[in-house]
Amino acid sequence: MSVMRAVAINVYGPAEALREMSLTVPEPADDEVLLRVHASSINPLDWKTRKGKGLPAKGGFPRVLGFDVSGVVERVGRGVTHLQPGDAVYGVLDPRRGGGNAEYVCTRAARVIAKPAALSHTEAAAVPVAGLTALQSLKLHAHMKAGERVLILGASGGVGHLAVQIARAYGAHVTATCGARNVEFVRGLGADAVIPYDTDEVPSEHQFDVIFDTVKAWDFAAACRRLTPTGRYVSTLPDVPGLLKVKLFKWFGFKQQCRFVMLRADPHGLKYLAELADKGQLRPHLQQIYPLDGAAEAHRVSEDGHVTGKLVVEVG
Repeated sequence: MSVMRAVAINVYGPAEALREMSLTVPEPADDEVLLRVHASSINPLDWKTRKGKGLPAKGGFPRVLGFDVSGVVERVGRGVTHLQPGDAVYGVLDPRRGGGNAEYVCTRAARVIAKPAALSHTEAAAVPVAGLTALQSLKLHAHMKAGERVLILGASGGVGHLAVQIARAYGAHVTATCGARNVEFVRGLGADAVIPYDTDEVPSEHQFDVIFDTVKAWDFAAACRRLTPTGRYVSTLPDVPGLLKVKLFKWFGFKQQCRFVMLRADPHGLKYLAELADKGQLRPHLQQIYPLDGAAEAHRVSEDGHVTGKLVVEVG
């Protein structure tokens, strides 16, 4: 077990920069666990990092990507007491280290928790980054409450399709936008109303307590016209003019808010997502499953956009 298969880059660049390699199996530090990886999913963070637009790497090249992970604990560091070999876990890897596109990876034990029993490893690997992004956007930043009217822009994508299910589980009234080909898919997730963005617009008279923009379809100025007086707009991408506008609004007594989400590892959030999955209230949709040596193609598909749900790389 001294050598493992991995897909990694030796230089930043296009999808062709991804290469299958034989790398040394890492050793866990005192606060870490060594995982035998079963699956990892593809997020925009993967191909942005591959192109050199992510956080600086810890350890340089070769750099193994993959920031979602589901697998089994192989070994534990001396300071880890809540996990043991054989435990099935899932979680978010350090964005400066990655490592999910390999047979083994070391991660801080605090970054993983017990895998949802209702999901396979392949399904569970699709949840952490996208699920936490949706959960933190809706609850931590938008402070969504039961009974509120929520609009989710880009509801068929990786983050969006999980956001619809999370909002419904909280008891919100959900309106969602997606391409016309995905209307029935999004309706099946539990959305109360679905608007195909390529043929229709969100009616101007509709007002929402929360607008969650997963694809930067709008800026805050556009969102304001459809927010209630105390409405909150949250985006997965920064809207600097929107943030400045909020500061200006406060001078005039307006209470609308503009936020953007910066994902943080959160074991409590992972536990809540696992509970939703085990209750049957959250299930990721997998558009395509790739073998480890298909990671480059998965990057190309993700980068081209229009993925319905998630793309997953099966490692073991």
